[in-house]
Amino acid sequence: MTTPRTPTDDAPTVHSLDSAVLGTDDDPLALDARSPVGTYALVFDAPAVTVEVGALGDHRLSAGAYVYVGSAFGTGGLRRVRRHRRVAAGDHDARHWHVDYLGGSPAVDLARVVCVTDRDVECAVATDLASSLGAAGVDGFGSSDCSCDAHLARGDSVETAVPLVEEAFQSKM
Repeated sequence: MTTPRTPTDDAPTVHSLDSAVLGTDDDPLALDARSPVGTYALVFDAPAVTVEVGALGDHRLSAGAYVYVGSAFGTGGLRRVRRHRRVAAGDHDARHWHVDYLGGSPAVDLARVVCVTDRDVECAVATDLASSLGAAGVDGFGSSDCSCDAHLARGDSVETAVPLVEEAFQSKM
């Protein structure tokens, strides 16, 4: 289900989706048939766990919600989110990005996807979330191609993190 949040009729919609709807008939982005570009956040629910994150090495994560912010402006656009969901579900083994290591951990659940099409707000949203959630994830995580400290932030729970993620996106529209 999507939770559209639009302050005006001409502003883009911030989609807040249960990851299970991606690529189904209930997907408002129709990612099975089209490839819009945009910025996305993946909200994970994690217990205390150690995750090996490629070249970043092993990282002990405390329990909570982990929010990864990324963008998809190349070939395939936001269909990349479906790939991340397949990794999180254990249906795809290849690890290309830092987030694949987090999402691919069997102990971690992908709880929510928040995204907006046609807007590159990746670094702005990641910076806002690091501030509003108040806890960094893994230094350097997801930010090897920009000057941000990380594109992963940690919150206490999915229930408290999701509204902050939606708000961070909405503030950039």
